Amino acid sequence: MKSIIQKNKECYVCKTTYNLHLHHIWYGTANRKISDKNGFTVYLCQYHHEGTYGVHGKHGDKLNRELKELCQKKFEENHTREEFIKLIGKSCL
Repeated sequence: MKSIIQKNKECYVCKTTYNLHLHHIWYGTANRKISDKNGFTVYLCQYHHEGTYGVHGKHGDKLNRELKELCQKKFEENHTREEFIKLIGKSCL
């Protein structure tokens, strides 16, 4: 399934098309499948994915939180908050 956030294959943050990684906004064994099925993904360059300020980096909490909140808002354009909570187990908003 395509991302509910992005249309173009480019880094969500800096728009580069170089060295892209597909980031599952909710990750881990069960959540990765939920992210794939529902389009809870974005492309990130290596820096914004794994770098110091990337979602998996030492100081990536801000970007990680921003992506989770945006993803929930996009999902709730066509679904209820209760449906989102059933999928993820909590609300981020």
